[in-house]
Amino acid sequence: MRAARATFLAALALSGCASPLHPIRVEAENWSDGALHGRRLLSDHFEIISTINDADFEAALPGFMEVAFEQYSATLPAGSRGDKMTVYLLATRQQWERFTRQQFPGRAEVYRRIHNGGYSEGGTAVAFYTHRSATLATLAHEGWHQYVATRLGFPIPAWLNEGLACYHEAVEWVGDAPRFTPQHNTFRIASLREAVHTGKLLSLEQLIDADAGEILRRNDSRLTQAYYAQSWALILFLRASYPDEFERLLDLSDGTFRVRQTAATLTGSAEHPTRAIFEMYFGCTPQAAERAFTSHLHQVAGL
Repeated sequence: MRAARATFLAALALSGCASPLHPIRVEAENWSDGALHGRRLLSDHFEIISTINDADFEAALPGFMEVAFEQYSATLPAGSRGDKMTVYLLATRQQWERFTRQQFPGRAEVYRRIHNGGYSEGGTAVAFYTHRSATLATLAHEGWHQYVATRLGFPIPAWLNEGLACYHEAVEWVGDAPRFTPQHNTFRIASLREAVHTGKLLSLEQLIDADAGEILRRNDSRLTQAYYAQSWALILFLRASYPDEFERLLDLSDGTFRVRQTAATLTGSAEHPTRAIFEMYFGCTPQAAERAFTSHLHQVAGL
């Protein structure tokens, strides 16, 4: 293995131009596993294994993921300890499907219903390359799930986990520097607008109770996109409508969240523990917040 000085080439994601920013120390080596061949890149928090044929983009990935890690830490401070998170970025969907069948056979059929992007299992994310901006959004999304799995050590409700994963997808470039802009997630805005027009919106209660795996198993692409778009919009809604309550929800330092999560599973709310967490923190049922949430969805969708 040789040590390489990798520079974060942020601006190339949109323009194809390379410009130095935020130098990080990266170790790089050739990598192969059976029929797969590529590169293995190690940074402070990530191990990235790539088979893509875009050398400049590949070189930018460790820096991008380290900046994303800083953003995750700002959103939800957690312990600094934890293993490196592994990212597999495969060149084609065919490679991705074959790898998934080999590594995660029990969930491969569910994952095959993902049309674009990837998935995460604990501290490992597996994605396939589509184009630069969409691939970065996917990696930022899955990176959040990796962060939660490896830094928290306990689960958080799906509505919060998926919502915050989508919350970290949108990135804009200021010169050659990335800036996360959660309110300008154009892909989710488009999906939200379509969900309104096609009547695919979930009620807030359905959204709070839903699980991403269950949504995927329905094999309804419009419903899937509506779920993720609404999960993203829910985080914006809670930040705007319940700012103090939402900040308390994200403050895990004193153990209150774990206590409330445990209580939700041991009481009469056990059938819907994720709904109970919502009610504990925001002081209302999803039904009571439905009208305000629906109004918010239309506003975000520009309707």
